[in-house]
Amino acid sequence: MESASDVAKVTENLNIRIRQMECLYSISAEIRLRGNLSQRLRTVTAYLIDGLQLPETASASIRIDGIEYTVRPLPKESLSETFVFDIVVAGTRKGTVEIYFQKKVRFSKEEKRLVKEVALTISNAIERHELARELKGYAGKLEQLVSEKTLELEKSKNRYEDFFNDAPTPMLISHFNGDILKGNHEFYRLLDYPEDGSVHLNFVRDGLYEDPSVRPIIFDKLRQDGFLEGFELALLDRSGTPIPVIGSYIVIEINGEQCVESVYEDIRVRKELERKLIEQNENLEKNVRERTIDLVKQKDLLVTKNQELVTMTKKLRESKIRLQTLFRTITDTVLVIDPDFNILMSNRKNIGSKGKCYKQIFKQDKPCEDCYIQRVFEERSSVSLEKEVDGEHYLLRAYPVFDTDFKVTGALEFSRTITKEKNMERQLLQADKLASLGQLVSGIAHEINNPNTFIRGNLTIVQEALNDIMPILDHIHEAHPDLRIARLNYEMFRQSIPVLVDDMVQGANRIKGIVDGLKKFAKRDEGLLNEKINISAITEACLRLVDNQVRRTADVKAELDPDLPEITGNFQKLQQVIVNILINASQSIDKPRGTIAVSSYRSNGKEIVLKISDNGKGMDEKTVKQIFDPFYTTKRNQGGTGLGLSIAYGIIKEHKGKIEVESKAGIGTSFYIHVPVNPEEI
Repeated sequence: MESASDVAKVTENLNIRIRQMECLYSISAEIRLRGNLSQRLRTVTAYLIDGLQLPETASASIRIDGIEYTVRPLPKESLSETFVFDIVVAGTRKGTVEIYFQKKVRFSKEEKRLVKEVALTISNAIERHELARELKGYAGKLEQLVSEKTLELEKSKNRYEDFFNDAPTPMLISHFNGDILKGNHEFYRLLDYPEDGSVHLNFVRDGLYEDPSVRPIIFDKLRQDGFLEGFELALLDRSGTPIPVIGSYIVIEINGEQCVESVYEDIRVRKELERKLIEQNENLEKNVRERTIDLVKQKDLLVTKNQELVTMTKKLRESKIRLQTLFRTITDTVLVIDPDFNILMSNRKNIGSKGKCYKQIFKQDKPCEDCYIQRVFEERSSVSLEKEVDGEHYLLRAYPVFDTDFKVTGALEFSRTITKEKNMERQLLQADKLASLGQLVSGIAHEINNPNTFIRGNLTIVQEALNDIMPILDHIHEAHPDLRIARLNYEMFRQSIPVLVDDMVQGANRIKGIVDGLKKFAKRDEGLLNEKINISAITEACLRLVDNQVRRTADVKAELDPDLPEITGNFQKLQQVIVNILINASQSIDKPRGTIAVSSYRSNGKEIVLKISDNGKGMDEKTVKQIFDPFYTTKRNQGGTGLGLSIAYGIIKEHKGKIEVESKAGIGTSFYIHVPVNPEEI
């Protein structure tokens, strides 16, 4: 007999086991549900706590890819016991299942097994979820692939149909009973029947074999091997004339029925040649005997001619050497190219006499778009064009090479780099634009200056009049406190009108400053370095000139020393340098709003320094080394010529000064213009 305590213990263990089984069942059922996996995991955590021996003092947490799902979180300082099982998906640790207790308890094997089973169940659920998502992606790709392959198969079928119908060799498909299912144009043309296949033919019924006994031979071979090649026979055309052919046959299956695909080669010409060869062989011996006598006579003549040929060969070799030397000394790159774009001959060692022209010249892996060499072969005439590749301009000319049958067998190409000429052309166009702009600016400045002169003069009179009128108006206002002028009460009028007039005076003076700057900028200059110039003053004039453009992208901070000594130089040239650098600075700013800082100061007592800095995109070390090179530009696509900084560098050198640049990519650029106070001391 078992004691009551033993029965109670068994009952308690049974209840724990039942609770754990219910926990596993609930978790499995929850995990199998579709929908948001995150929501499922939160519910699973709650079920897990219910399956523990002391759920009221426990907390559980599931962590997946850094995301934590916790039920009944407990303060860390109150935790006494914990254990952890990993969640592993496809061999990779994706997270953990963690159990915490406030009371110190001894974990049973069943409890640990329960948590381990839960971790395994979650691992399987996540793996199924990821596999389902991946399978869905594969299914979409598979449908697309099937669609593409179906389209490709349809195109292939159409290409086969076109090839079959337009093939230059007679081809047909027929039944074993002799019925012709399908024949191409060349087959019907061979037998002199309508090419559209309107006449239905049968080899047996229509007697298309000159010798009907060949048919069993052909079909016995087909039944045995499935194919037959190079079988010579004769077919009868529509008029009954035998046509010798060589036939090749193969058994194919169409709609579940075995058919024969045949290809014939017309050998009438060969047969005629064989007949003529027999006749020629009969006459050969006679001709040999007759020619032997002639050969003896020609022997002495050949000896003489041989000496002449030796002399001619020597001259030809000398002529060839001269032509090769002339070919290699041609300054243009000269190539001979075949229809497959292969180089047959070249006057440049770095190109050689093999390889594809687009690979050797332009370093491309496929023919150029709108290839003009292809046009030479198609149009059978010379073609010339200009081409730009990686910033280099080429002048290309090609001429067709004809053989004795007037067929184009190649193309003679002349290639010359014209980058320098194109840059000079752009420079001339830019110079012409600047000249036109100078004339336009001069005229506009004159038209603006005339009315502005009246405005400035009249404003001076208005100011003096206001100064005289104000005491009178003050006296009137004392007698009439409600006095209003221009719909304003007198106090507002008394404060605002003088300020408004002062603003108009300043605006008119600013217009005059801008117009004077434009006139100086457009003024024709002889290039002499004989003007007294204040760097700070000229910089202020330049800032006014470019104010509209610069302020679109940046705020300008100017710290110009007004007490700098004057230098001797050319006002217009220095203005050109400063304007160019300011515009470059504004164009380098690629952020919503940047800053351009301009400062002038005296250095070492011997030179004036003008510093122009921006916080734009900056330049790498390679670009910094090239910016003063003629025609180098990073704005070729925006119409840059690469001459601005090159000319600026020359102008400062002409003033016995120097330009230095500091730049870091992504941080900004600073230009330092050094000009000596006394050039004679340099």
